[in-house]
Amino acid sequence: SSGINAEYGLIIKLGDRKEPVRKSVQALFNELCYIYPASRTFYHLSEGLKVKNSRQRTGVLEQETKLILENGIEVCQPSPKKAFELVASFIGDKDNSVRMAALNCCVAGWNYIGDNIKKMCGNLNDKDLGMLEERIKRGGKRIASPPKPKTMQNESRVVSEPEPQGKPKEEPAVELEDIPVEVPEEAPRSPSPPPPPPPVKKRGEFYI
Repeated sequence: SSGINAEYGLIIKLGDRKEPVRKSVQALFNELCYIYPASRTFYHLSEGLKVKNSRQRTGVLEQETKLILENGIEVCQPSPKKAFELVASFIGDKDNSVRMAALNCCVAGWNYIGDNIKKMCGNLNDKDLGMLEERIKRGGKRIASPPKPKTMQNESRVVSEPEPQGKPKEEPAVELEDIPVEVPEEAPRSPSPPPPPPPVKKRGEFYI
């Protein structure tokens, strides 16, 4: 299917020469756990170990270590024993990054099942077994039970809620008496004209 082809394409990119590309692919693998079961991704990752590219083998082993730490050894497919036998076969690799990634993956399994991991790793020579035991002493940490697998349902995503805005400040009430009222000044009145003088009476005239 298209999903499987996409996974295999990402596995190849784990061996890219450019570090930013490898980091981006690693981030995408973390998101795949929300889409596909982790056991399916682990199985496809194991197919990516059958190459000569040491960067790709290192990247695959690092991703398998993350899946084991986050889901337990039940994630190992087709079975935990076959998966760890394949991983342990890279403890004696000539590339130091591949060796360290393989040892860390086995230590992740030891965190859950203890010394039984040595049986699952198959017949290791004394040198490889000594490196594994030394690595367990330095980085081993027992885990009681694996965490819940990552899913969209049980993954809590915290969304920050906006802080409630305070109520707008109320303006203080203003009394009507406090409001200054401007009274327009009266325009100056023009002086009224003087009354007309009374008529002068002449002799022999009278008025009705």
